[in-house]
Amino acid sequence: MNFLKPAARPWRHTDFAYSRVRREGYGDALLHILRTTALVESRADQYGDYLRAVFAPRDARWREAIDGWNGEEREHGRALRRLCESLRAEFPFDGLMQAYLAGVHYHACDGSSVRGDIAGELIARCVVEALASTFYRVLRDACSDETGRTLLNTLAQDEARHYGMFLAMLDEEGQRSRVSLWQRLRVGLGRMLELSDDQIMFAAWLVESPPTPGYGRKAVTRRYQAALYPLYRYEHLYFAARLLGPVLLGRRNEWLNRGLAAGLWLGLRVRGGISAACLRSAQLRQRWASPAAAAKPRQERASRCVPGKYLPR
Repeated sequence: MNFLKPAARPWRHTDFAYSRVRREGYGDALLHILRTTALVESRADQYGDYLRAVFAPRDARWREAIDGWNGEEREHGRALRRLCESLRAEFPFDGLMQAYLAGVHYHACDGSSVRGDIAGELIARCVVEALASTFYRVLRDACSDETGRTLLNTLAQDEARHYGMFLAMLDEEGQRSRVSLWQRLRVGLGRMLELSDDQIMFAAWLVESPPTPGYGRKAVTRRYQAALYPLYRYEHLYFAARLLGPVLLGRRNEWLNRGLAAGLWLGLRVRGGISAACLRSAQLRQRWASPAAAAKPRQERASRCVPGKYLPR
């Protein structure tokens, strides 16, 4: 059994018509989100090394699946980088990536899972892939450029296949030892809450334009969520719920899917509204700040990046 099903149309990052990209098809918020994602996706080899170490006790099929997944994720990062560079020439990817890797270290490749065991790791990976496929669907629908829409739709389809791969691995792992409902909910919901951790938010801060002095995760999270969450529609979240249901609950149920989708929609609306309100409040305070405070010189990004300070949980 091959865990990773082949793509309907295999592709490489060089297959897209970047020369035809239209800048007007991307709002500033969408461009910022894409640049953030380009950094996060471009450390795919670190993700692969970690999972190979965690899954080392399993047979060669597991290693083969992770190798294939790693290669496809690497192409995601390359494609997003090319797209961002075609949209804005002053995207200094190499320097930003170096600062990102220095600022946020990934999990140690010592064979231990930060989720407790292999089953927990697979639950977390299923959640990540389900949300990633949904995320790329959201970005696709927010983009009016044909090349960008094609690329983002391709990534969404890839992530859905990756979800299927990890779900099949979870099902096989469940045959070795029972995966409890408590573990599914604890690990799965916990991983969803980590979407505002430093791994994403530090990248979001690095690519901000104009740059914001001093990295503060709460402030960056508010700006990022205020830009991203309004792009989600109910149909996006229903798609996510259909993927998350079998992982979190261990079974498929239409009514549970609808309830989960409604909960996700409400949660994003509330968090997005709070983030937007906090941003407006901060802007008002800044408007009334003293001229001396407003004129305080900014430090260079490189001097503000403390290697290894911001560690993912």
